[in-house]
Amino acid sequence: MMKRFLVSLAFIAFAISAAAAQLPAVLKAEPDGSVQLGNIGMYVIHIGEQWAGSMQRSLNPDEKTKIGPDRIFVSGSFPAANSSDNFTFVEELLPTEAEKVSCSWRITAPQDVICRALAVSFDIPAGTAGTGITVDGTKVVLPEQTRGIGLFRKGGATEVVITPAGGQAIRLVGKFDAAIQDNRKFSQNTFSVRLSPVGMPQKLRDWKLDFQLELLPQNK
Repeated sequence: MMKRFLVSLAFIAFAISAAAAQLPAVLKAEPDGSVQLGNIGMYVIHIGEQWAGSMQRSLNPDEKTKIGPDRIFVSGSFPAANSSDNFTFVEELLPTEAEKVSCSWRITAPQDVICRALAVSFDIPAGTAGTGITVDGTKVVLPEQTRGIGLFRKGGATEVVITPAGGQAIRLVGKFDAAIQDNRKFSQNTFSVRLSPVGMPQKLRDWKLDFQLELLPQNK
Protein backbone atom coordinates (compact mmCIF):
# COMPACT_ATOMS: atom_id res chain seq x y z
CA MET A 1 0.00 0.00 0.00
CA MET A 2 2.79 2.39 0.99
CA LYS A 3 4.71 1.51 -2.17
CA ARG A 4 1.65 2.31 -4.30
CA PHE A 5 1.23 5.61 -2.44
CA LEU A 6 4.87 6.57 -3.04
CA VAL A 7 4.58 5.69 -6.73
CA SER A 8 1.48 7.89 -6.96
CA LEU A 9 3.32 10.77 -5.29
CA ALA A 10 6.24 10.36 -7.68
CA PHE A 11 3.87 10.39 -10.66
CA ILE A 12 2.14 13.54 -9.39
CA ALA A 13 5.50 15.25 -8.81
CA PHE A 14 6.60 14.28 -12.32
CA ALA A 15 3.35 15.58 -13.82
CA ILE A 16 3.69 18.89 -11.95
CA SER A 17 7.31 19.20 -13.08
CA ALA A 18 6.38 18.45 -16.68
CA ALA A 19 3.55 20.96 -16.61
CA ALA A 20 5.87 23.60 -15.13
CA ALA A 21 8.52 23.07 -17.83
CA GLN A 22 6.86 25.37 -20.34
CA LEU A 23 8.31 28.26 -22.29
CA PRO A 24 7.00 31.67 -21.16
CA ALA A 25 3.69 32.53 -22.83
CA VAL A 26 5.05 35.92 -23.94
CA LEU A 27 7.65 34.17 -26.10
CA LYS A 28 6.22 33.79 -29.62
CA ALA A 29 8.22 31.93 -32.26
CA GLU A 30 7.92 32.08 -36.04
CA PRO A 31 8.43 28.94 -38.19
CA ASP A 32 12.00 30.13 -38.91
CA GLY A 33 12.77 30.29 -35.17
CA SER A 34 12.88 34.07 -34.84
CA VAL A 35 11.16 35.16 -31.64
CA GLN A 36 9.04 38.04 -30.40
CA LEU A 37 9.07 38.89 -26.66
CA GLY A 38 6.54 41.67 -26.30
CA ASN A 39 8.11 44.51 -28.26
CA ILE A 40 11.56 42.86 -28.40
CA GLY A 41 12.43 40.94 -31.56
CA MET A 42 15.11 38.21 -31.33
CA TYR A 43 16.75 36.71 -34.42
CA VAL A 44 20.10 35.77 -35.97
CA ILE A 45 21.73 38.17 -38.45
CA HIS A 46 24.75 37.69 -40.73
CA ILE A 47 26.62 40.63 -42.25
CA GLY A 48 28.99 39.54 -45.00
CA GLU A 49 31.09 41.05 -47.76
CA GLN A 50 30.30 44.63 -48.73
CA TRP A 51 28.17 44.79 -45.58
CA ALA A 52 25.31 42.86 -47.17
CA GLY A 53 22.90 41.35 -44.64
CA SER A 54 20.97 38.10 -44.24
CA MET A 55 18.41 37.67 -41.45
CA GLN A 56 16.82 34.62 -39.89
CA ARG A 57 13.55 35.12 -41.76
CA SER A 58 15.38 33.85 -44.88
CA LEU A 59 16.10 30.51 -43.17
CA ASN A 60 14.63 27.37 -44.77
CA PRO A 61 13.61 25.05 -41.88
CA ASP A 62 13.88 21.29 -42.39
CA GLU A 63 11.78 18.39 -41.10
CA LYS A 64 13.65 18.28 -37.77
CA THR A 65 12.20 21.65 -36.76
CA LYS A 66 9.73 21.45 -33.85
CA ILE A 67 8.13 24.51 -32.27
CA GLY A 68 6.03 23.79 -29.20
CA PRO A 69 5.13 25.13 -25.74
CA ASP A 70 7.95 23.23 -24.02
CA ARG A 71 10.73 23.44 -26.63
CA ILE A 72 11.76 25.33 -29.74
CA PHE A 73 14.13 23.41 -31.99
CA VAL A 74 14.91 24.85 -35.42
CA SER A 75 17.18 23.19 -37.96
CA GLY A 76 17.72 24.23 -41.54
CA SER A 77 19.66 26.08 -44.21
CA PHE A 78 20.50 29.74 -43.61
CA PRO A 79 21.78 31.75 -46.64
CA ALA A 80 25.03 33.61 -46.01
CA ALA A 81 24.89 37.26 -47.08
CA ASN A 82 26.40 38.16 -50.46
CA SER A 83 27.67 34.60 -50.89
CA SER A 84 26.76 31.35 -52.62
CA ASP A 85 27.32 29.52 -49.32
CA ASN A 86 24.58 28.36 -47.00
CA PHE A 87 25.05 27.91 -43.29
CA THR A 88 23.74 24.83 -41.51
CA PHE A 89 21.67 26.34 -38.70
CA VAL A 90 20.52 24.85 -35.38
CA GLU A 91 18.65 26.73 -32.64
CA GLU A 92 17.27 25.36 -29.38
CA LEU A 93 15.30 27.19 -26.68
CA LEU A 94 14.42 25.23 -23.53
CA PRO A 95 12.73 26.29 -20.28
CA THR A 96 15.00 25.70 -17.28
CA GLU A 97 12.91 27.17 -14.46
CA ALA A 98 10.19 29.77 -14.02
CA GLU A 99 10.73 32.70 -16.42
CA LYS A 100 14.14 31.39 -17.56
CA VAL A 101 15.09 29.95 -20.94
CA SER A 102 18.30 28.26 -22.06
CA CYS A 103 19.18 29.57 -25.54
CA SER A 104 21.64 27.83 -27.86
CA TRP A 105 22.71 28.27 -31.49
CA ARG A 106 25.17 26.35 -33.66
CA ILE A 107 25.95 27.58 -37.18
CA THR A 108 28.41 25.85 -39.51
CA ALA A 109 29.56 26.20 -43.12
CA PRO A 110 31.52 23.90 -45.47
CA GLN A 111 34.25 26.54 -45.81
CA ASP A 112 35.28 29.85 -44.24
CA VAL A 113 32.67 32.58 -44.72
CA ILE A 114 33.35 36.30 -44.29
CA CYS A 115 31.46 37.58 -41.24
CA ARG A 116 31.50 41.30 -40.56
CA ALA A 117 28.93 40.22 -38.00
CA LEU A 118 27.18 36.99 -37.07
CA ALA A 119 25.08 37.59 -34.01
CA VAL A 120 21.85 37.09 -32.13
CA SER A 121 20.11 40.44 -32.37
CA PHE A 122 17.53 41.93 -30.01
CA ASP A 123 15.64 44.83 -31.61
CA ILE A 124 13.63 47.35 -29.57
CA PRO A 125 11.79 50.56 -30.55
CA ALA A 126 14.07 53.63 -30.68
CA GLY A 127 13.36 57.16 -29.52
CA THR A 128 11.01 56.11 -26.70
CA ALA A 129 11.47 57.66 -23.25
CA GLY A 130 11.95 55.08 -20.52
CA THR A 131 13.78 52.50 -22.62
CA GLY A 132 17.01 51.25 -21.05
CA ILE A 133 19.95 48.95 -21.80
CA THR A 134 22.74 48.02 -19.40
CA VAL A 135 25.83 45.90 -20.08
CA ASP A 136 27.50 44.49 -16.96
CA GLY A 137 25.79 47.24 -14.96
CA THR A 138 26.89 50.08 -17.25
CA LYS A 139 23.99 52.12 -18.59
CA VAL A 140 24.13 52.65 -22.35
CA VAL A 141 23.19 56.16 -23.49
CA LEU A 142 20.32 55.89 -25.99
CA PRO A 143 19.99 59.21 -27.88
CA GLU A 144 16.56 60.63 -28.65
CA GLN A 145 17.85 61.78 -32.04
CA THR A 146 20.15 59.88 -34.39
CA ARG A 147 23.84 60.66 -33.82
CA GLY A 148 25.59 57.68 -35.34
CA ILE A 149 25.34 53.91 -35.71
CA GLY A 150 27.57 52.35 -33.05
CA LEU A 151 26.50 53.29 -29.51
CA PHE A 152 28.40 50.85 -27.29
CA ARG A 153 30.61 47.78 -27.48
CA LYS A 154 32.10 45.46 -24.88
CA GLY A 155 34.04 42.24 -25.33
CA GLY A 156 33.61 39.42 -22.84
CA ALA A 157 30.43 40.77 -21.28
CA THR A 158 28.45 38.52 -18.93
CA GLU A 159 25.10 40.30 -18.48
CA VAL A 160 22.83 42.47 -20.61
CA VAL A 161 19.53 43.88 -19.35
CA ILE A 162 17.02 45.29 -21.86
CA THR A 163 14.03 47.27 -20.58
CA PRO A 164 11.90 48.63 -23.43
CA ALA A 165 9.41 51.28 -22.34
CA GLY A 166 6.06 49.68 -21.56
CA GLY A 167 7.32 46.27 -22.65
CA GLN A 168 8.78 43.01 -21.41
CA ALA A 169 12.17 43.43 -19.73
CA ILE A 170 14.76 40.67 -20.13
CA ARG A 171 18.16 39.72 -18.70
CA LEU A 172 20.73 37.84 -20.80
CA VAL A 173 23.45 35.99 -18.90
CA GLY A 174 26.43 34.17 -20.39
CA LYS A 175 29.79 35.04 -21.93
CA PHE A 176 29.64 37.07 -25.15
CA ASP A 177 30.71 40.18 -26.99
CA ALA A 178 27.94 42.80 -26.86
CA ALA A 179 27.34 45.63 -29.33
CA ILE A 180 24.51 48.18 -29.37
CA GLN A 181 23.66 50.10 -32.52
CA ASP A 182 21.15 52.70 -33.71
CA ASN A 183 19.34 51.51 -36.84
CA ARG A 184 17.70 54.83 -37.65
CA LYS A 185 20.53 55.56 -40.11
CA PHE A 186 19.05 52.66 -42.11
CA SER A 187 15.47 54.01 -41.88
CA GLN A 188 14.60 51.46 -39.18
CA ASN A 189 13.24 52.95 -35.97
CA THR A 190 15.02 50.50 -33.67
CA PHE A 191 18.04 49.96 -31.46
CA SER A 192 19.77 46.57 -31.74
CA VAL A 193 21.59 44.67 -29.02
CA ARG A 194 23.80 42.12 -30.76
CA LEU A 195 25.51 39.23 -29.00
CA SER A 196 28.27 37.16 -30.59
CA PRO A 197 30.93 34.70 -29.38
CA VAL A 198 33.87 36.31 -27.57
CA GLY A 199 36.63 37.33 -29.98
CA MET A 200 34.79 36.08 -33.08
CA PRO A 201 37.04 36.12 -36.19
CA GLN A 202 35.89 37.78 -39.43
CA LYS A 203 36.19 34.50 -41.33
CA LEU A 204 34.69 31.35 -39.87
CA ARG A 205 32.99 28.06 -40.58
CA ASP A 206 31.90 27.08 -37.05
CA TRP A 207 29.94 29.41 -34.74
CA LYS A 208 28.32 28.70 -31.39
CA LEU A 209 26.55 30.86 -28.83
CA ASP A 210 24.80 29.96 -25.58
CA PHE A 211 23.20 32.13 -22.91
CA GLN A 212 20.32 32.23 -20.46
CA LEU A 213 17.35 34.50 -21.07
CA GLU A 214 15.35 35.59 -18.03
CA LEU A 215 12.08 37.51 -18.06
CA LEU A 216 11.97 40.44 -15.62
CA PRO A 217 8.98 42.42 -14.33
CA GLN A 218 7.42 44.57 -17.04
CA ASN A 219 8.88 48.06 -17.37
CA LYS A 220 5.98 50.46 -16.81
